[in-house]
Amino acid sequence: MNFQTRPVLYTMQGMKKRRKLKMPPIQAGCPFCWEWLPPAELLTGVFSAGSRGGRCPCGAVFVVDETGRSGGAALLDALALACDGDLDRAQKLDSKKDYEVKTKPLGSQRIQNHSPAAPKIWAVRLKK
Repeated sequence: MNFQTRPVLYTMQGMKKRRKLKMPPIQAGCPFCWEWLPPAELLTGVFSAGSRGGRCPCGAVFVVDETGRSGGAALLDALALACDGDLDRAQKLDSKKDYEVKTKPLGSQRIQNHSPAAPKIWAVRLKK
Protein backbone atom coordinates (compact mmCIF):
# COMPACT_ATOMS: atom_id res chain seq x y z
CA MET A 1 0.00 0.00 0.00
CA ASN A 2 1.15 3.49 -0.78
CA PHE A 3 0.65 5.83 2.17
CA GLN A 4 1.17 9.56 1.95
CA THR A 5 3.51 10.88 4.63
CA ARG A 6 3.79 14.40 5.87
CA PRO A 7 7.14 16.21 5.74
CA VAL A 8 8.59 16.82 9.18
CA LEU A 9 10.28 20.05 10.29
CA TYR A 10 12.56 20.33 13.29
CA THR A 11 12.39 23.38 15.52
CA MET A 12 15.19 24.87 17.63
CA GLN A 13 14.24 22.72 20.61
CA GLY A 14 14.43 19.56 18.48
CA MET A 15 10.70 18.85 18.63
CA LYS A 16 8.99 17.66 15.50
CA LYS A 17 6.49 19.92 13.83
CA ARG A 18 4.26 18.66 11.01
CA ARG A 19 3.42 20.70 7.94
CA LYS A 20 -0.12 20.84 6.69
CA LEU A 21 -0.63 19.10 3.38
CA LYS A 22 -1.81 21.42 0.66
CA MET A 23 -4.50 19.66 -1.30
CA PRO A 24 -5.55 21.00 -4.69
CA PRO A 25 -9.07 22.42 -4.89
CA ILE A 26 -11.66 19.82 -5.74
CA GLN A 27 -12.97 20.21 -9.25
CA ALA A 28 -16.59 19.42 -9.96
CA GLY A 29 -18.68 19.45 -13.09
CA CYS A 30 -21.90 21.37 -13.57
CA PRO A 31 -24.91 19.04 -13.25
CA PHE A 32 -26.62 20.84 -16.16
CA CYS A 33 -23.92 21.21 -18.83
CA TRP A 34 -21.13 18.92 -17.50
CA GLU A 35 -18.47 21.62 -17.87
CA TRP A 36 -16.01 22.29 -15.04
CA LEU A 37 -17.34 24.74 -12.47
CA PRO A 38 -15.20 27.74 -11.57
CA PRO A 39 -13.74 27.78 -8.04
CA ALA A 40 -16.31 28.64 -5.37
CA GLU A 41 -16.03 32.14 -3.94
CA LEU A 42 -17.44 33.73 -0.80
CA LEU A 43 -20.96 35.01 -1.59
CA THR A 44 -22.52 38.29 -0.52
CA GLY A 45 -26.18 39.27 -0.65
CA VAL A 46 -27.49 35.79 0.13
CA PHE A 47 -29.33 34.29 3.12
CA SER A 48 -26.44 32.54 4.86
CA ALA A 49 -23.28 34.31 5.91
CA GLY A 50 -20.10 32.55 4.81
CA SER A 51 -21.61 30.47 2.02
CA ARG A 52 -19.51 29.74 -1.06
CA GLY A 53 -20.60 29.39 -4.66
CA GLY A 54 -20.49 30.88 -8.13
CA ARG A 55 -21.88 30.90 -11.66
CA CYS A 56 -21.41 28.40 -14.46
CA PRO A 57 -20.99 29.66 -18.04
CA CYS A 58 -24.24 27.84 -18.97
CA GLY A 59 -26.24 30.19 -16.74
CA ALA A 60 -26.64 27.94 -13.71
CA VAL A 61 -25.58 29.06 -10.25
CA PHE A 62 -24.14 26.76 -7.61
CA VAL A 63 -23.63 26.79 -3.86
CA VAL A 64 -21.43 24.37 -1.94
CA ASP A 65 -23.01 22.72 1.10
CA GLU A 66 -19.81 21.77 2.92
CA THR A 67 -21.50 19.90 5.78
CA GLY A 68 -24.15 18.12 3.73
CA ARG A 69 -26.68 18.99 6.42
CA SER A 70 -27.80 22.46 5.41
CA GLY A 71 -29.39 21.79 2.04
CA GLY A 72 -32.28 24.17 2.63
CA ALA A 73 -29.96 27.08 3.35
CA ALA A 74 -27.83 26.17 0.31
CA LEU A 75 -30.94 26.11 -1.89
CA LEU A 76 -32.06 29.54 -0.61
CA ASP A 77 -28.56 30.91 -1.21
CA ALA A 78 -28.54 29.52 -4.76
CA LEU A 79 -31.94 31.06 -5.48
CA ALA A 80 -30.82 34.43 -4.12
CA LEU A 81 -27.69 34.23 -6.27
CA ALA A 82 -29.77 33.34 -9.33
CA CYS A 83 -31.99 36.38 -8.70
CA ASP A 84 -28.93 38.67 -8.42
CA GLY A 85 -29.45 39.26 -4.70
CA ASP A 86 -33.19 40.04 -4.86
CA LEU A 87 -34.24 38.09 -1.76
CA ASP A 88 -37.98 38.83 -2.14
CA ARG A 89 -38.02 37.45 -5.68
CA ALA A 90 -35.99 34.41 -4.61
CA GLN A 91 -38.60 33.50 -1.98
CA LYS A 92 -41.51 33.86 -4.41
CA LEU A 93 -40.14 31.50 -7.08
CA ASP A 94 -42.10 28.29 -7.67
CA SER A 95 -40.01 25.13 -7.91
CA LYS A 96 -42.25 23.52 -10.55
CA LYS A 97 -42.34 26.34 -13.08
CA ASP A 98 -39.61 28.90 -12.31
CA TYR A 99 -36.37 26.94 -11.79
CA GLU A 100 -34.62 23.56 -11.93
CA VAL A 101 -32.56 22.15 -9.06
CA LYS A 102 -29.89 19.47 -9.21
CA THR A 103 -27.56 18.27 -6.49
CA LYS A 104 -24.26 16.52 -6.90
CA PRO A 105 -21.97 14.96 -4.28
CA LEU A 106 -18.71 16.81 -3.88
CA GLY A 107 -15.56 14.85 -3.28
CA SER A 108 -13.05 12.56 -4.80
CA GLN A 109 -14.33 10.36 -7.59
CA ARG A 110 -12.33 7.45 -6.20
CA ILE A 111 -14.04 7.55 -2.81
CA GLN A 112 -17.69 6.55 -2.93
CA ASN A 113 -19.27 8.35 0.02
CA HIS A 114 -23.03 7.89 -0.06
CA SER A 115 -23.63 9.40 3.36
CA PRO A 116 -26.45 11.96 3.55
CA ALA A 117 -24.01 14.22 5.40
CA ALA A 118 -21.45 14.24 2.58
CA PRO A 119 -20.61 17.64 1.00
CA LYS A 120 -22.84 18.53 -1.95
CA ILE A 121 -23.16 21.07 -4.72
CA TRP A 122 -26.60 22.61 -5.13
CA ALA A 123 -27.10 23.94 -8.67
CA VAL A 124 -30.07 26.06 -9.75
CA ARG A 125 -30.98 27.20 -13.25
CA LEU A 126 -33.86 29.59 -13.87
CA LYS A 127 -36.34 28.58 -16.56
CA LYS A 128 -36.95 31.10 -19.31
